[in-house]
Amino acid sequence: MKKLLALGAVAAVSTTVAYSAEASSYTVEAGDSLWVLAEDHDVSIEDIKKDNDLKTDVIVPGQVLEIGEDKEETKKEDKEEKTGKTDTYKIEAGDTLSDIAAKFEVSVRELKEWNNLSSDIIFVGKEIIVSSDSAPKAAPVQEESSAPVVEESEDVAQEEVVEEVEEEQIQTQNVATTVNTNSGLNWGALAACESGGNANAVSSNGLYHGLYQFDAQTWQSVGGSGVASQASAAEQTQRAQILYNQRGASPWPVCGSRL
Repeated sequence: MKKLLALGAVAAVSTTVAYSAEASSYTVEAGDSLWVLAEDHDVSIEDIKKDNDLKTDVIVPGQVLEIGEDKEETKKEDKEEKTGKTDTYKIEAGDTLSDIAAKFEVSVRELKEWNNLSSDIIFVGKEIIVSSDSAPKAAPVQEESSAPVVEESEDVAQEEVVEEVEEEQIQTQNVATTVNTNSGLNWGALAACESGGNANAVSSNGLYHGLYQFDAQTWQSVGGSGVASQASAAEQTQRAQILYNQRGASPWPVCGSRL
C-alpha cells in the first residue's frame, strides 16, 4: 500500500511540473513582430524561435506560435550560467538589443546608456557593455580627452569611448547611420516592428527585405542596389530616411506609427 501511495505522489508531482512548463498558443495578428511578442510575454526572441523552429524573425498574420510561460527552473539555471562571465558581449548575426537585454537580464535603455547608443541599430562583431560593473574600467582611456569635462563620472567616460568606436565604424562604411535624422524619428522602433531588428530578414513570400522590409522596386528607387537585405544596416536606415522624406510614413502602414 505504501509503494502505491509513493508512486501516486511521484505521478502527481510529474504532472504538475509538466503543466508549469507548458507553452501557450498565440495567433499572430497584423502589426505583430517577434520583438513585440517577446516583450508582451516576458520571454526572449530566441526562446520563441527555438520553441517554434523559426529560422528567421519574420512572422505573418494567422501564424500560430507556441510561446512558453515562465519557467522558474530555466531562469534559475540561466542566471547561474551567467555567473563569472565577462561584462561585455560580442554581437552576432541576428542579434537585437532586446535579445541581448533579455539574455543578460538588463533593460534596452541601460544597454543604450552604457554604450552611448542613440538608436536600436547594432553591428555584427562589435563588442558592447552588458553590465554597469565594466563601465569604470574604461575611465583611464578618457584622461587625455581635450573636450571640457565637468565632474565626469567613469560611466560617462566609457560611453564616450564607445561613441568613438562607433564613429570609426560609420566612417569605414561611408554611410550615414544616425537614427535621429528627420526630426528625431525612432528608426530603431520601426526596424524592430518591421523585421525584429534583423537587417537580413526576408519575408515569407520573398518580396520584402531588410530592417524596413523594402520591396526591390522601392529599394532601387531610393538609390539602393539589388535588395535591401544585401546591404548594411546603416545603408538601409539611410535609404529609409530618403523614402520617408519623399513619402512620409505611408510605406509602413502598420509600423509607421512607431517612428
